[in-house]
Amino acid sequence: MSPLAEIEAAADSLPPQQQQQLLLFLAARLHAADGALPPPRDLSQEQIAKWIADDEAGYRRFLAGA
Repeated sequence: MSPLAEIEAAADSLPPQQQQQLLLFLAARLHAADGALPPPRDLSQEQIAKWIADDEAGYRRFLAGA
């Protein structure tokens, strides 16, 4: 078993609160290593509204069993 597989298995066994702490720890490490965040995405209100409408339509189809 690879070290990464062992870490993944150990992370799966953690309770949700500790998984969140691990995620924050890893995010902080990655940020410290790189030092830069990606630039914010420039999304139009129309694109966001379309994504929301598509998501809601998918949810309605899910509820209808389609």
